[in-house]
Amino acid sequence: MKRVLFAVLSLTLIGGAGSARAQTPARPAPSQAQQAAGEVRGVVTDGDANTPLARATIAVRTKGSATLVAGAIAKEDGRFRIQGLRPGTYYLRVTSIGYGPKSTEEFTVTGASLQASVAPIKLSKVAVALEGVQVMAERAAMAVEPDRNTYNSKQVAPTATNASDVLDAVPSVQVDGDGKISLRGNENVAIQINGRPTPISGAQLGAYLKQIPASIVDRVEVVPTPSARYDPEGMAGIINIVLKANADLGMSGGVTVASATASGRYNGSGNLGYQSGPWTTFTTYGYNADDRGVDGINNRERYSAGLPLSFTNQSVDGRNGNSGSNFTSNVDYKFNNRDVLTNALALNVRTSTDNSLNGYTELNGDGAFLSRYNRTRDDKVNSYSVDYTLAWKRTLEPRKHELSTELRFNRQSDKDHTLLWRQPLTADGAVASGLLEGERDTTDALTQQLNAQVDYTRTLAPGTKLETGYKGTARWLDKTYEVTNDPLGSGTWTRSSLSNDFNFNDQVQAAYAVLSQSAGKFDLQGGLRAEYANRDFSLKNENQKYPYSYTSLFPSAVALYKFDDVTQAKLAYSRRIRRPGSQELNPFPQFFDVQNVFIGNPKLNPEYTDAIELGLTKSGQVGTLQLSPFYRRTTDVIRVAINTNDVVDGREVTTVSFQNLATSNSYGTDLNGSFKVGQMFNGFASFNIFKMVTDGGSESTLSSNAVTWSSRLNGTLNVSPTLTFQGSYFYRAPTKIERGEFSSTQMAQFSLRQKLMENKAAISLRLVDPFNTMRFKIKTGDDQLIQFTERKFGVRAAFLTFQYNFGQTPKFRAPKPDDTPQPQTGFPPP
Repeated sequence: MKRVLFAVLSLTLIGGAGSARAQTPARPAPSQAQQAAGEVRGVVTDGDANTPLARATIAVRTKGSATLVAGAIAKEDGRFRIQGLRPGTYYLRVTSIGYGPKSTEEFTVTGASLQASVAPIKLSKVAVALEGVQVMAERAAMAVEPDRNTYNSKQVAPTATNASDVLDAVPSVQVDGDGKISLRGNENVAIQINGRPTPISGAQLGAYLKQIPASIVDRVEVVPTPSARYDPEGMAGIINIVLKANADLGMSGGVTVASATASGRYNGSGNLGYQSGPWTTFTTYGYNADDRGVDGINNRERYSAGLPLSFTNQSVDGRNGNSGSNFTSNVDYKFNNRDVLTNALALNVRTSTDNSLNGYTELNGDGAFLSRYNRTRDDKVNSYSVDYTLAWKRTLEPRKHELSTELRFNRQSDKDHTLLWRQPLTADGAVASGLLEGERDTTDALTQQLNAQVDYTRTLAPGTKLETGYKGTARWLDKTYEVTNDPLGSGTWTRSSLSNDFNFNDQVQAAYAVLSQSAGKFDLQGGLRAEYANRDFSLKNENQKYPYSYTSLFPSAVALYKFDDVTQAKLAYSRRIRRPGSQELNPFPQFFDVQNVFIGNPKLNPEYTDAIELGLTKSGQVGTLQLSPFYRRTTDVIRVAINTNDVVDGREVTTVSFQNLATSNSYGTDLNGSFKVGQMFNGFASFNIFKMVTDGGSESTLSSNAVTWSSRLNGTLNVSPTLTFQGSYFYRAPTKIERGEFSSTQMAQFSLRQKLMENKAAISLRLVDPFNTMRFKIKTGDDQLIQFTERKFGVRAAFLTFQYNFGQTPKFRAPKPDDTPQPQTGFPPP
């Protein structure tokens, strides 16, 4: 096979930082006696204890341009007095180690009124440990930011064992029994780890996330309308999993072990960090084993003119297993105060199994017995992936003037072996005389991907920032699908006509620019991303090729208005794309069982979504409330096409494929709230409701018009300083789809966590689905055939977990006022 050579030339460094020149307000006329005699006074307090806060840093900035004019340090009683202010309008920005920064209301100094006073400034604590002195306040469970909601892993899922468990505890995010992730009911969401897209998706991604220990997950960021800076994949937005790193560690580490009451479900992990001088390393290893029972039905009813013709009753009894190891290592070297070189390596080895016994009973239209047989399925998938990133970043001025480059390579191998047998039975279930039929399916796939990108950020003027960059992506996939049959059960296997090979190559070249502007109480941002993409899909047996290329533009915009420090509103827009995956394009028939087969569509077009979201956020002493109405319009929408009356390889089957429909419109709202009652109780709640209308177009009868909703509750009770109880509940209402309906689903979790050994260790008990309510149901079909599918995934279990941290206590670097992490909206810092 001819390979497309993808090369990225060296990235040009842009050096030379412009000198910062302090700007001052317009000077009054020299004839005025008082040119700089104004002053401002106030007091800084601890917002939780309501006590004076000494040695806080107070900066005076001008209205509009946010130019730094003067500053001071609060005295022991928290009071401050800043003199030498010229007439004008200003505001204060106050920071202190261990506390979140805060900006005050504006105040004015005039010739007639040279003295100004501000109300007491109350700062809230954040979790920081400095020089071995631990600040005990925990971060809030949910932080509402202009472009995203951020959820603290330790708060929302304190006893989770892996990253998949953490995601399943986040509002508006759902993880189904197969590990597939959805946001606001949409599975087409982009998953990132530390801001980098994951190279895998679907059930493979679900298995991969189960190998990442929850102990190294710092937070989860949900970004529903990303800017043009980010890859446009993911119609529902981006979920970014941020792992712990970048701390002055000295030497430290931790171990975690957990086991469930159900056999075959256990995990263990460890991490080790070291920082000395310019070197920082952080290494993790995790092993996860998850083996669970699966039972359910696939029943089919056939009709003609409203009268029953025949029935097929299928029972499913099996076990699904996932196990594997995940190793990560990050090594940073800081050449100087400007330049940092990062090496990131991730290795993953995993195995999944699907062993099931499917019993079939065939009945005529009157319900009389026709035949009975069993089909066994023995499936095993062995996979490995290697992911390496080399990155360099020059920081000329934090968040104001930066240049970064990155080169990333990923290689993944998947080998799938499936063995199917058919055994005839008598009416009472005994083995009958007859042919024992066998089938072997083998899939061997190798995927390689190369990414190269450069990003540049520059503050052009006070309140104005430009972000621009380039990213190139190339992917090569080779897959072999081999099917052999033993129709007589004699041990003689012959190659089936269903066997085939295919090659899939795609490239994407992208450039973007985002301009941000602050103007008083407004933060404005506009961006544009331009992409050229092409793919080449070829089938060896049919000697067919499906080349496809296209150019796309992805605009984005955000307008944020701050009424005051506790109330803000926003309007955001972004355009997104969903490119068909190779599995959706692959036309090889792949049988789930004798009645259900998956067939891809090589002629699929990408679908585009225009997303608009409003937002209103109100913060108070007891918590935060956020209302987010949204609207999404999708063209060339890709939908599952289920044909319950199809024939493949001489079998009457239900086929599952994909096709482009005309449009889909969905709209609804999210309501998220976090609350806190003193130091004893905190929690959050979310409610999501949306309506989806799908139009199949003039060439399709598929359409839908449905309303669905979901809700999640999570509460944490601090029984004592060392004992914590948490409970959560999730419910999703029934959802109509084209030619069918998904039933409702619900699940509860409870956990108890006890700290030990002066907080160096903890033991946790977690009950997952204690009421055994987690299940999957779908009804689909038409006037001629109806299929009922139901599955229970064996989620119910009790986990016992022990965690222990050893070595030197991590000392997280307290950020400087100009280096405080900000939402990634691109808005210039004040």
